[in-house]
Amino acid sequence: MLKLKKAFSVLAFIITMFLYSLLVMVFLAKINFNNWIIELIVYFVLGVAWIFPAMFILRPFKKK
Repeated sequence: MLKLKKAFSVLAFIITMFLYSLLVMVFLAKINFNNWIIELIVYFVLGVAWIFPAMFILRPFKKK
């Protein structure tokens, strides 16, 4: 059961990261940034934001 849970966790992680990447690309393609600093901040925030859901998805790999 533990191996199945870990396999499902990896699969869920890959699928959710793929969907998150697609959503970010679509969202940022619709916005016209006129300032490179604002664009840098947005990419930084959205690039770091995936870490928090990933902590919950990859929880079965955490050693106890």
